Amino acid sequence: MPELAIVLATYNEAANLAALVEALERLGEDLHLLVVDDNSPDGTQRVAQELAATFGNITVIGRPGKLGLGSALREGLKAALNTGARYVMTMDADHSHDPGDVPRLLEAMRVGEAGMVQASRYVPGGGVRGWGWQRRVLSRAANLLYHWVAGAPHESTTNFRVFTRRAAETVLARARGRDYEFQPEAALLVLAAGFKVHEIPIVFTDRVRGRSKLGKKQAVKALAFFVTATLQYRLRLGRFARTSAVARPTPS
Repeated sequence: MPELAIVLATYNEAANLAALVEALERLGEDLHLLVVDDNSPDGTQRVAQELAATFGNITVIGRPGKLGLGSALREGLKAALNTGARYVMTMDADHSHDPGDVPRLLEAMRVGEAGMVQASRYVPGGGVRGWGWQRRVLSRAANLLYHWVAGAPHESTTNFRVFTRRAAETVLARARGRDYEFQPEAALLVLAAGFKVHEIPIVFTDRVRGRSKLGKKQAVKALAFFVTATLQYRLRLGRFARTSAVARPTPS
């Protein structure tokens, strides 16, 4: 049984997947990778199958069509738990999440008492590369609103995070989001269940190849979930004393 199972939800990531998987495999961690592909027309699933044949620690889950990021992550989490892994991670497949940060998130989980370790652009040491000012403002505003109004961590709109088995099981049992709203929903569910959340600073880099999958429909659904989350979680959880930021280690 692997120590860590990593879920990669993909749609049209054929140009990015191989380099990401190869970088993850070079980390030297005890990993199992799960690629959940929504029938990408660019051949992502074929690339994933070739990588699975090469490395032997990759499960490819093919789905009939584009069913939503949240739906893909939930299916991936379920399959990841079935591997028997001690911890379960989710991350993007477009290189916006640096595979070199995986050991830092995993180590924070090993030594801490958190149910979830969240990679965060919005704690000291975190940041963003490659975005224009409009996208920076929108992302920052969304995370501030989730943090101060709904009670989420400083970062809740990116899925670069690692769960304990119990926390992942809680998310699977209770989450309903099928698109991007799943990301803040999962963080809120972990906190609502009484788990601690630790935030680790990361630098998010905009994708080099391909286009963002976030469209107007998903943005509207995320806004609707924000209103629902505020009503469901804020009064119950207050300001979330169970969250904490973990500083980036200073190079020696």
